Amino acid sequence: MPSKTARTLAFETTVANEELEAIICYLTQKLDGAASRNEPVPFLAYRNRMIFQAALDIRRNDNMRRGKEI
Repeated sequence: MPSKTARTLAFETTVANEELEAIICYLTQKLDGAASRNEPVPFLAYRNRMIFQAALDIRRNDNMRRGKEI
């Protein structure tokens, strides 16, 4: 299910790469903050970061195959 969501998001033209990068950064900070406070990792933050990162990776790989600038 998360991989299907990532593929769908990767080809959604209304979401820019910069937006994906910003949310990945935000979620990484949230996860790092929990780890530094020795708290449990927020599962949804982890799952969502993985989905957004996968979507960005798919998008970048697709652009590289097409010979486009990232």
